[in-house]
Amino acid sequence: MVATRLTGRIFLAAATLAGTALVPALASAEPDADVNWSRLNLSVSNDNRGELPRTVVLSCHPVGGSHPHAASACQTLSAVDGDLSALSEGQAMCTLIHQPVTYSARGYWQGRPVTFEKTYSNKCVAEASTGKVFAF
Repeated sequence: MVATRLTGRIFLAAATLAGTALVPALASAEPDADVNWSRLNLSVSNDNRGELPRTVVLSCHPVGGSHPHAASACQTLSAVDGDLSALSEGQAMCTLIHQPVTYSARGYWQGRPVTFEKTYSNKCVAEASTGKVFAF
């Protein structure tokens, strides 16, 4: 009877250890559900006005965050595969007044890190170049 109890405890201990060893392996074997997850912290700062930067969070895949035009912004970013430097200057009639504005983005696009910062000569040029991405 003692041998039976001892054998049962040995099997229980072995099963517990085997299960504990498998948990990390199983966790890493699962597909990454967040591969297409995208989240960017966006900011707009007016260089010569002394204002605090405005910031929002933009989430895509699924669309959300605090961005007021998240769906349009995500669509614009999808067109350039999240590469904000690939956004080109759009067609707009802008004045030549020099009032620099800096747009920046930090975060992830479909699992890839994103870092972007660019200073435009004025808000009109910036908006023509980036569409709804920084429209907040």
